[in-house]
Amino acid sequence: MPIDTLDAAAWKLVSNLDATWNANGGKNYGWGTVATEPQTLTANAILAVYKLQQGDQSLTKDYYLVTGDVYHGIQGSPTSPASNWVSVGFYANYMKLRISSGSPETRVTSFGPNSTIEDVTISFSVGGELSGEVEEKGGKIGGSINASVGISFTASEVSFAARPATGSVEWHTSLPHVGWISPASPANPGRTSYAGYIWNPAVIFEVPQGKVPALGGQLEVDFEFNWTRGIRKRSFTPILDLVYQPVGSATPAVEGTKTVPTILETLHSLAKGPKTTGQTDTFLAALLQTGLAKAFGDSNLEQFVIAPTNATIEAYFEANPAVALAASSLANQRWLEDWIAERVISLPPKYAWQTTLSKMKQTMASNGDWYDCADGTLFVSDCYEPDVKLKAGLNDVISGAAA
Repeated sequence: MPIDTLDAAAWKLVSNLDATWNANGGKNYGWGTVATEPQTLTANAILAVYKLQQGDQSLTKDYYLVTGDVYHGIQGSPTSPASNWVSVGFYANYMKLRISSGSPETRVTSFGPNSTIEDVTISFSVGGELSGEVEEKGGKIGGSINASVGISFTASEVSFAARPATGSVEWHTSLPHVGWISPASPANPGRTSYAGYIWNPAVIFEVPQGKVPALGGQLEVDFEFNWTRGIRKRSFTPILDLVYQPVGSATPAVEGTKTVPTILETLHSLAKGPKTTGQTDTFLAALLQTGLAKAFGDSNLEQFVIAPTNATIEAYFEANPAVALAASSLANQRWLEDWIAERVISLPPKYAWQTTLSKMKQTMASNGDWYDCADGTLFVSDCYEPDVKLKAGLNDVISGAAA
C-alpha cells in the first residue's frame, strides 16, 4: 500500500475491511480466439481501519481512517492483445468501490482520490485539518500530533469518478476496454484492463466521541470476454461485501448473526466460481446490463425472479439462432429489457400470498430450484420460457393486491 506518510503515533490500527474473489475464465470459446481456460480472474479489497488517537481538540469527536489496496488481476492474458482481432481474452471494464457507515451520526470529512480524467499520477492527502497540539493531564501541552496521511499512485489510462455523500463515498474506476476506433480498426484494452490495476482509496469518518462507526461497503469489478469486438460472450461481475474484522479477532465481527441473502447475492453465489460450474451467469449478466436490478430492495415490494439456467439458455439459443442473434446484439437493448421484464415480477409482501407461493413450489418442484431471499423469491428454472401456470398464479397475486 503506497502510503507516503502516516504517523503511527496519531493513527492506531483497529480493524480491517476486506473482500476477495477468484474465478477461472471457463471453457474456451469459438474459432481463433484467445484461450480462456488458462485465465484466472481476481478481485480484491484489502483495507485497514485506523482510529485517531487524540480526537479533535474539543474532545467531542472521534475520527476513523479507512485506506488500503483495491485491485483486479487477470493471469493468463496474451502478451499482445493486438495479435488477435477476434478476441483479446478477458479484460476489466471498471471497478466500483463503496465505503459507508451504517450509523446516522457519521459524517465523511475528507476523502481521495477525487474525480479525475486520466492523470498520470494521483497524489492526495487527508486528515491534515485534524493535526494540532496534544494536552496532557492538568492542561499542560504535551506535544503535537500529525494526522495528515499522504497517498500517491499511478493512473495512466485510468479515470476516477468520486461520489461522496454524508455517510459514504463511492468511486467508479474506468479502465481502457476493447472496442472500435473506426471500421476495421479495433481498439485494444490497456494493460490496466487486460492485466491488472491497483489503486488506493482513503476516507475519514467523523463520529461522536466514544461511538464506533458501523463500517461496510461493496467492491464490484466487471470482467468481460468479448468476441469479434462486439459481442459480450462471457462475463463476471462479482459484487463483494466488505467484511469488517477487528484487529486480533479470528472471526468477523458479525459472526453469530445469520442473515438471509438477497436475490442478487443468491444469483452471484450460483454463478461460476473456482469450484462450481455455475448456473446463473448468463441471466445475471443480462439483469445487470438492463439496470432493472436497481429496483430490488424496495421494502414495500417483493421480487419474484425466474432465472433460466446457463445450460437452458445455451440450448435454446442453439436451437433458435435468430433469438441468439437478437440477444447478443448491443443495438437491441430493448429486446434484452423485455426479456428480463418477463422474468422479474414485483409483488406485494410475501405474507399476503404465502399460500399461493407454497402451491407454486409444489407444482414446479421438478422444473427447477427455489430460493427464499431477503427481498423476494428466486426460481432457477430448467425451462427457457416462464411456465404458463406460474405466470398465471403471479398475475392472480397482483390482481388480488390491486383489488
